Amino acid sequence: MAKINITENRGLLKIEQKAFDDQIKKRIKHGFIPDLRRLRKIPWFYNNVWRDPEYVKIHWMPKVNFVIEIAKKGGGKVVELGCGSGYLCLELARNGLDVLGIDLSPKSIEVAKKYHSHNFIKKGLGKLSYKCCDINTFNFGTNKFDTVVFFRTLHHMKDSHLLFRKIYRGLKKNGSIIICEPIRESFTKESAEMAAIFRALLPTWIPYKEKLKKLCNEKTWDEYVASIYREYTYKNEFKQSHMDNKSASRDAIIKMVNKYFEIKTISYSDAFIDKLIGGVRGKDRYILARFLKFLDCLMVNRNLLHPTEISIYAKKR
Repeated sequence: MAKINITENRGLLKIEQKAFDDQIKKRIKHGFIPDLRRLRKIPWFYNNVWRDPEYVKIHWMPKVNFVIEIAKKGGGKVVELGCGSGYLCLELARNGLDVLGIDLSPKSIEVAKKYHSHNFIKKGLGKLSYKCCDINTFNFGTNKFDTVVFFRTLHHMKDSHLLFRKIYRGLKKNGSIIICEPIRESFTKESAEMAAIFRALLPTWIPYKEKLKKLCNEKTWDEYVASIYREYTYKNEFKQSHMDNKSASRDAIIKMVNKYFEIKTISYSDAFIDKLIGGVRGKDRYILARFLKFLDCLMVNRNLLHPTEISIYAKKR
């Protein structure tokens, strides 16, 4: 077994921490509010679901509600590992749960605490606290939590087997784990081609005159598709942080969960919608966004395109 270079690992975590510190600073500067009940339109997001509260409602809320509904069934104490700026933790607490959010980024935790203190919904609010630390070194204790949540965090971790062992010990009897994660290695060239067609034909942030003129030959089209493939798989210039995509395998995630938990449900989504819906413009943008969401789900359910998102609900064995 290879030895872990502790100094190197600390250095990587510092780089990761800075990337997410910088990200949340930029987002807050441009008007982002990490509260699902107080979202506003943010033109700075040119191709991101967070650009418009209606896009968030269409794309993100089904995933958020999936987590909330399962966590409420388990009741009691919930910990979200990699909580970022805390919008999911806040919503879980509003559903009467005792919530702890953990994140590596001190700026994200600072922002999460700020918007917790600004919360305007007091009735039925559960306990909510945040802790800034590396989740790999967090002390879960024994039989302490009812539910553990990974919401788009696990793919930033190269090897989570030791962490999952700690999670297992930290969960109470019949405790649950909820995972909503991108599986970007499932994104195919065929899906990139489909996303390219939609982005070319739909009204987006790039005027038709500008984008279609550049795409009217095979070479530029292939370059366009290749760029979209890198964007969806977060390769090279589109990488979110140094440790992004360290774990993007569906099979690896399922295998790791199966080792410690009994999987109750698995669902898949997001063939091409992720980097498309936020870029739609025009007066009919919401109609188009809802149709795209429907079409994306249809193609995944009929196995016409591969999903790039997995949602898992599992119970402690």
